[in-house]
This record gives sequence, C-alpha cells and structure tokens, in this order.
Amino acid sequence: MNEHYDKGSNGSSSSAAMNSSSSISSNNDGKIFCVIGDPIEHSLSPAMHNAVFSSLGLGYRYIAIKVKEHELSSTVEMLRSKALGFNVTIPHKIRIMDMLDRLDPLCRRVNAVNTVKVDGSMLKGYNTDVYGFIQPLRRRGVELSGKGAMIIGAGGAARAVLVALIDEHVGEVIIASRRVDDGKVRALSSMAVSAGIECRVVQLEHAKMYSNRCNLIVNATPLGMHGYHGYEDVSILDSSDIDSRSIVYDLVYRPMETRLIRNAIKANAMVIHGYEMLVEQGAKALDIWLGIDAPRDVMSSAVLSMLKVAG
Repeated sequence: MNEHYDKGSNGSSSSAAMNSSSSISSNNDGKIFCVIGDPIEHSLSPAMHNAVFSSLGLGYRYIAIKVKEHELSSTVEMLRSKALGFNVTIPHKIRIMDMLDRLDPLCRRVNAVNTVKVDGSMLKGYNTDVYGFIQPLRRRGVELSGKGAMIIGAGGAARAVLVALIDEHVGEVIIASRRVDDGKVRALSSMAVSAGIECRVVQLEHAKMYSNRCNLIVNATPLGMHGYHGYEDVSILDSSDIDSRSIVYDLVYRPMETRLIRNAIKANAMVIHGYEMLVEQGAKALDIWLGIDAPRDVMSSAVLSMLKVAG
C-alpha cells in the first residue's frame, strides 16, 4: 500500500475492556493491537480482529482499553513501545492528531484519526472511516456521480461521509441537523460548496420534506442506537418519507436493524447496515498494519454473532 504523510491468546469473542491503559504491559508479548476510547466496553473490534488472527493462524491479540481524556497522552506514549498498531474512537479522534509523528493527508480532510500504525518508534495516523463507509456502496455497484444525498447529523461521522461523497462526485448534499447555525454544520456546508456541490442545510425535523428526492440517505447520528437514552428506537423518517428507489444507510450498528432500517425495508428501499462499515474500516486497518487482505466473511460472522448475543 502506498503511504503519503504530512508531518504533524487469540479468540473470536469480545475482550472485556481494561480499566487502565497500563494493563497492556502485563499482556504485551510484542504482538498487541488495541482500540482506545471511553466508553469502550461494548466495542466489537476485539471480536472482529481476533477472529481474523485466529482464522489466519496469526499470533496477534487485540484488546480494548478504556482511556479517559486525561490519560490519552501517557497511553499513546506507552503504546508507542508496546503495540504494533491501535484504533482510536470517541472521544479521542481529534485530539490524538497532535500526538502523532505523521498523518496521512486524509486525516486532515476528515479532521480525525481512527487508526495508528506503530512503525519503529514512529506513530503514523490514518483515517479508515471514509473507506469503510464507501466500500459497501461500491460493492453494490452504486453510482453516486451527480446524485443527491442526505446526511443526517453534522459530527465527525458526518464529516467522513461527506468526504467520501465528495470523492464520489455527488451533485447535491442536504445536511439535516438539530442546530443549523452550528460551527460544525457551517464547516460541512463550506466543504461541500468548495467542492462544487450544491448544499442545503435543514433542521432535523424538516428532513422528511426533502428525503424523498434523495438517492442516498445516511444516518450519521446516534439516533436509534442501543443505549442512547430516550432515542433508542427513534427515526426522524417514516416509511412514507423514503422513496423505494433510495438507498438508506444507517451508521448505527447496534441494534443491527434500527427503526430507520425497518422503515426503509417497509418502503422497499435498499438498505445498508452499519456493521458493514465497521467491517470495512477494520479491514482497511489490517491492511495498514499488516499488509493483508482481511477475510471480510470472518469479520462479518464475528460481528453478527456478537450482535445476536447482544440482542
């Protein structure tokens, strides 16, 4: 894989999150990968990556480590010598950028790092979310050039989605957000306009006024996510708001079938589940770390098994 930089015990079951980043020291055998974040207890990455290592007979281990914000700097320095690579999730994706030695240019566009490769004593940052998002669409042969898309949300996930859609040359983007005058929304809109894409920003509750005209609808918010109190079984779009010719893509993967996905199925629209992005971004990370073409079927099976157990 070409790299471009700017300065700046196996097992298929999920590993319990460690309470302290220092816990990795007692488990380190020079072949450790991990994910850091807070919360981290319900990450499916350990199950997914350990399933790959087991299936390929690789002597690596992947664990989850809970890292609070004040622990991030010390944890990163510890991982520099103890790990081969690691993933980064909420709330560290932006702050960690200043702690790395080199960044892939895509990180600057997305303004986030979710994958770090340890190369000797050097830490190299990548973003695999853009690739992870677009691959399920490409696998289905979806052509987005000149088409219209709606992004529900304006956070980090939405930014990765927009970068992917810009690269696919969409013609129009509608951003639906709770706060239309928020700085994140303005940044997304400016990014789209700068790329020559027509952009409209609408209030979240007004999304249904525009959704029927969109070829692609992406939920990049926690709406419908298990554990998102008060919004666990919520969708801002009903089945009547979704055209049967549309593609509905929910980045939420727990539960696998959110209310939005169920409404899309009722509308006879094509659906893409959030776990598909999880698998693809994980496969890209394995390519970066080890140069392997990861077995997506093994990864998907591990993730789906965990989702079924979780209900």
